[in-house]
Amino acid sequence: MYCYTYINQFACIFNELQLWTHISSDHPTFLKTVAALSKINLPKDTVDKLEEIHKEFMGLYNNVVYLKRVVNANPALYGRHIANIKRLINEFLIHDTNALSFYPQLLRFGKENEAWQELVKHIIDEQTFMLELFKDLRQQIR
Repeated sequence: MYCYTYINQFACIFNELQLWTHISSDHPTFLKTVAALSKINLPKDTVDKLEEIHKEFMGLYNNVVYLKRVVNANPALYGRHIANIKRLINEFLIHDTNALSFYPQLLRFGKENEAWQELVKHIIDEQTFMLELFKDLRQQIR
């Protein structure tokens, strides 16, 4: 965590967004890989939903990286940058809420596989942490 829950500069917000969007985009890929290696057969619609979550967060990650470059190139547009950061945080919250509404369904699969169950629970806990972190950061820049 870069902001220690308190915003002290634009860089910490971008670092948090960059870190957590990247991790969030990796979660679905990791889940699919572990399921396959563990012989847990996920239905096609579940795999498709994981791919959708991956693409949403990867797109957001790319937008964060782009905006970070724009801000570094022209720091004088402070008001516009704040609006864009709020937009990115709001988008993260939407994608994270979407992922959090889906991930618990993964606990229906591989019930006999404790490692799978713990992995899914860990990812749910991590995404929940991210949700609270970004709600807190958004509140600070209102």
